[in-house]
Amino acid sequence: MKPIARLLLAFVCALPLKAAAQPATDYFGGMDLREGIYVDFRSFRENMPTVPLAKLKDQQGNAVTDVRQASGKLSWQPDSGARQAVDLRTIWGFCQNDVVYIGTNNGFYRIGLMGSLSHLVVEQTYRDWDPYLYGNMGGVTRTVLVQQLLDMETGSFLPFNAGGMDEALLHDRVLSEEFRALPKKQRNKEEGLFRFLRLYNDRHPLSFPQ
Repeated sequence: MKPIARLLLAFVCALPLKAAAQPATDYFGGMDLREGIYVDFRSFRENMPTVPLAKLKDQQGNAVTDVRQASGKLSWQPDSGARQAVDLRTIWGFCQNDVVYIGTNNGFYRIGLMGSLSHLVVEQTYRDWDPYLYGNMGGVTRTVLVQQLLDMETGSFLPFNAGGMDEALLHDRVLSEEFRALPKKQRNKEEGLFRFLRLYNDRHPLSFPQ
């Protein structure tokens, strides 16, 4: 095959790949994200809600305008096929008014700081069984606020502490080495954790397909 023929063949083969690629935009505050329900992390990262918010209906067939206040049976009508039920207890999260909320056992909580490493505060419930305090009463249920990291590369939730940040920074060798070089006391300070969170996000901008 002549060189010019090889060049033309390579160009033609590359066309479908370029056509299929979706342009991505770096995230910024107030970015117009597509509103709707995400059944999984992937649909969130692809900016493709599984159920568009405009198609979500309540039990009476009325449009759902605030997913946070929704209760009872929800459903939506795909472009083809039968109406499908939506169980909010099983979804990954949703986007509403350009704010992303993530589902947990205790409800939905917004991502407060969006980036390739995102930060959020959630409620966690645990049972305190201390026999010295409660004897045979069976303990008490406690609810606490917990800070977490969301790794946008893997979808993993990590604790917002030195251990979680150390794991998250494995994606960036330079920052990882800098973080590990700090004294242990500094690695556990909130001020230092937020500093490395910002450094990582500056070096690794979060982007979404548009």
